[in-house]
Amino acid sequence: MKCRILTAALLVMGLNTAQAEEYMFTYSKLYSPLKHNLKEPQQDVKVGLFFTNFKTKQPCSIEKAWMEKEEHYEKLSISENGEVNVPLDSNLKSANPLVYIYTEKEARCDYSLVVLTKEPLSGEVGYFELESKTLQMKSVLGGLGGMFSSWFTPDIEGVTLEFTPDTVNQISLSNGKSIPVNEQGKAILKLTDLSDGVTADISQETQRVMPYIEQ
Repeated sequence: MKCRILTAALLVMGLNTAQAEEYMFTYSKLYSPLKHNLKEPQQDVKVGLFFTNFKTKQPCSIEKAWMEKEEHYEKLSISENGEVNVPLDSNLKSANPLVYIYTEKEARCDYSLVVLTKEPLSGEVGYFELESKTLQMKSVLGGLGGMFSSWFTPDIEGVTLEFTPDTVNQISLSNGKSIPVNEQGKAILKLTDLSDGVTADISQETQRVMPYIEQ
């Protein structure tokens, strides 16, 4: 068992360059960052586990995912947007099962933990709704970084809206302007875009809504 756990740890460290379609983790490795979802369950944002296609920058298709230890086995559910749903439980952390994830074949899928909204965005979105979500995102990012990270967490200027590619071309604003959606299905909606009472009309539900930090 010690050898298998060591192998899992090494795989986690090398995921950003791995070409294989099978990934293996120890549960405790995933529990540490995902436990932030337990701290403030009423928040609109969370930490999610994804595998992102290196070429398309879209979530990879997950063929199957499960946890196992000795005779115990539990299948993991996959959300429509590709998120791997790992149950959070201190007893599971103590048992520390191995987590296996099989991604689509012949694709480099990079492991990523993403801060995102719990629910998709659609319809009319105004400044105060967007500001509330960005403030929560900053709080979660600060918590992920450790005790003093809030001092160094950059301001979140808005959100990255992600759609299924080739479904949305632009985001219309109530002032007559528009925000383009690129070929990867992503658009940047900044807080400044919604100043002075301007609203955004999101015609289709997003796949993911993630923080945007200006470079």
